[in-house]
Amino acid sequence: MTPTSKKIILSLVVLIGVSVWGTHTALAVGGFVPLADLGAQGGSKLSNLYGSNGLRDYVNALFTFALSLGAILAVLRIAYAGYMYMGTDSWGNKSEAKKIIGDVVVGLLLLLSIWLILNQINPHLLDLNVLSQIN
Repeated sequence: MTPTSKKIILSLVVLIGVSVWGTHTALAVGGFVPLADLGAQGGSKLSNLYGSNGLRDYVNALFTFALSLGAILAVLRIAYAGYMYMGTDSWGNKSEAKKIIGDVVVGLLLLLSIWLILNQINPHLLDLNVLSQIN
């Protein structure tokens, strides 16, 4: 077993141990206590996605969720490319990391442009109220 794989296995064991300990401690204290009162908002965006009554609400929440998920995955990909760039000395890996960062920036610009174009054409397109206004 290589030293790198030993470090990875040790890191996973520590991460799982901390997760189990944290869960046990939270349950022993009395459960989860939210830091902010959501009030009329209900729950999370994902629970609102599944709890919607109509197709319009479902597609609207799905669109927002997809944009958010794309942005989160892009940030994680940039972090991975930064780690790859900083963690190697070979020019091949550094150029690959630069390529990944460039691709992610293009993807983020694409996500932003989708929202901006739809918002400039008609702001109601993002709310999907277009079908309810046609009578």
